[in-house]
Amino acid sequence: MNEAELVLTHILKCDRLSLYLNKDAGLDKDKSALVSDILKRRIFGEPLQYILGSCEFMGLKFKVDKRALIPRPETEILVQSAVGELRAMNNACPKVLDLGTGCGCIAVAIAKLFPQSITLASDISAEALQLAKENACLNNADVKFLRGDLFNALENTREKFDLIISNPPYIKVSQLGSLAREISFEPQEALAAGVDGLDFYRRIINKAEAFLNNNGLLALEAGINQAGLVKAMLAKGKFSDIKIINDYNDIERVIIARKGSS
Repeated sequence: MNEAELVLTHILKCDRLSLYLNKDAGLDKDKSALVSDILKRRIFGEPLQYILGSCEFMGLKFKVDKRALIPRPETEILVQSAVGELRAMNNACPKVLDLGTGCGCIAVAIAKLFPQSITLASDISAEALQLAKENACLNNADVKFLRGDLFNALENTREKFDLIISNPPYIKVSQLGSLAREISFEPQEALAAGVDGLDFYRRIINKAEAFLNNNGLLALEAGINQAGLVKAMLAKGKFSDIKIINDYNDIERVIIARKGSS
């Protein structure tokens, strides 16, 4: 739906079809005031998803607010690609780890697609984890949440996973000030990734081998012009069968690699 449709279906509490079937229905004074308030906030650049308090991801509804980044369509490609590879492994009960879960959209979507999976999700932000827990409850998804900086959340365990997945921060610090106005409303710590934007890829790749089962998968989302650099990092480790998947704009967006046998 476009923004006008999203606003009106939200205000009228109806679906898109009902909106057009009742297109001659007017807005009362209170509803008109709500529309006016939403438009004013949009003029100042606030993301519509934050204003409405929710968005859709992988066909599921997620609560969103300033505690975490807004899910993007590109991240659906990350989930779809990883799930396709995971299904090909014919593992009825895969173990999955979502690093930097944010609002929980990746972990929750995978838990819904694989109800028998054991899905864990970590984040350094207590506020983001609370939002993720709310979304797991909203979607009746069984996800275990852990607080910690990437793998540090698992320091006291010997867990190994069939899939480690992450949409990590990947924006260069020097580029933060030039991003679209809407992005300034989102948590900057979930965006910034050092001088070259690759800090989190280095940290994840350096430790991922120790937390993956043999033939386990590592799936990562990347920024523009980063996929090749991430692939080169993976190739230096114990990873093979490295694949790059393009997004809807034909940008190299997702990298999936397999850990070789020890």
